[in-house]
Amino acid sequence: MATSDKHARRMIACYRSLVHWFRCRMDMYISIDLLVYYVRGDNTVSVAPEVFVSFGVPKRSRPNYKVWEEGKPPDAVWEFGPPSSVKGDAREKKGKYRRMGVREYWLVDLDGRYHDRRVQGFELVDGEYVELPWEERPDGTLAVWSPVLQLEQQVTERRLRFWDRKAERYLELPEDEEREAREEADRAREVEMRKRKAVEARLAEFEARA
Repeated sequence: MATSDKHARRMIACYRSLVHWFRCRMDMYISIDLLVYYVRGDNTVSVAPEVFVSFGVPKRSRPNYKVWEEGKPPDAVWEFGPPSSVKGDAREKKGKYRRMGVREYWLVDLDGRYHDRRVQGFELVDGEYVELPWEERPDGTLAVWSPVLQLEQQVTERRLRFWDRKAERYLELPEDEEREAREEADRAREVEMRKRKAVEARLAEFEARA
């Protein structure tokens, strides 16, 4: 659960980026702050990942996510590291995800206040979480590869972004793509206007010489 407006915006940005990127996949479910029940018949045992992704399940609305009904746990979860999830609570959640069989666990602390790094990824190997390799680049960007998503997660300037290595581009929000399309259209109109003005100038020069 978000503990501040900033925390909420970061959760929502992560969620919306993934939803938009995988919008054409009907065998994938992405949710935000939804209760996940993982003990059959016991609705008192649950955990609420701030963002999670599950492949191989239908894309449809759900009131909650029951592992035994879906046939599998989420594949990847994200926790954004507010004060309420530091240390004890974070360890408890991580343990639940491990026992549930979540393949990747991501801990994001964009302000660098509560954890060692601004993004940490853990992959489930033989029933235990092993930290994924990370790289700090010369410009200060911290990058970690996600085998589950086949995307690189980068933190720069207190922002989490997803990078597609094949396309060599960041995942964008719908409004970002719309803005880029508008900007491209504006640039095309500007080029066309310059061409038209150049033609008019040449015509005017020709008429002046006639």
